[in-house]
Amino acid sequence: MLTKKITTIITAGGLTAMLSLTPFAFAQTVTPAPTEGAKAANQAARLANLHTLADNAISVRLTALNTASTRISGLVKLSTDQKNQYTGEITTDVNALSSLKTKADGDTDLATLRTDYRSIFTTYRIYAEFLPQLHLLVASDTMGATTDKLSDLATKLQSRIQSAGNPSNLTSLLADMQAKIADAKTQYNAVESQVTSLTPQSYDTNPAGTTATLKTARSEIQTGVSDLKAAFADAKQLVQALQTTVTATPTP
Repeated sequence: MLTKKITTIITAGGLTAMLSLTPFAFAQTVTPAPTEGAKAANQAARLANLHTLADNAISVRLTALNTASTRISGLVKLSTDQKNQYTGEITTDVNALSSLKTKADGDTDLATLRTDYRSIFTTYRIYAEFLPQLHLLVASDTMGATTDKLSDLATKLQSRIQSAGNPSNLTSLLADMQAKIADAKTQYNAVESQVTSLTPQSYDTNPAGTTATLKTARSEIQTGVSDLKAAFADAKQLVQALQTTVTATPTP
């Protein structure tokens, strides 16, 4: 009798309680392990995707380097030795990246391809150091050429001002123009001296220091550009004022 009662309790209440305490015990499903075919397909997809990423990363760097090479050749303030140095480095990087692309395209092992892909960023530092360095040199060279032209203009304006009797308003404008030109020279000379010594290796050794140098140089470029804009504005005012002075002077 007692046994029958216990059985009834277990059947009616105990088992129900156990089921309510373990709601997931009988609801879980077993996910089948991927087949070898599925694994191979997934591996092939990841390999193809990384091949595309590697090709794109190398392609944009090759295009940027070739563009930079053309611009370096056209610089006027950079010495011939410096031009040869940078164009030589560009050629070296272009050849190395082209070889790396050939190797990466032929990689059939995912781990090997990953290593080659990482080397695009860690070996050459194209965007981290080299191209920013070249762009700053191009900017400083352009500033230097513009400064020379404004300096020549300032000399001619000074002669005209002297012929007009050195009116104070014009001599003041000329002094401001000359000061702005002089500061622009200081800025672009500082940029050139700071960035020419940078290398991909210096970035690896001291990335924070290299980044700080590039940041400082960009700030100096901005200051120099502002100087040249102000000098040009002074020159325009001087030209207009001198024209007015000449027009107002009666012909003897």
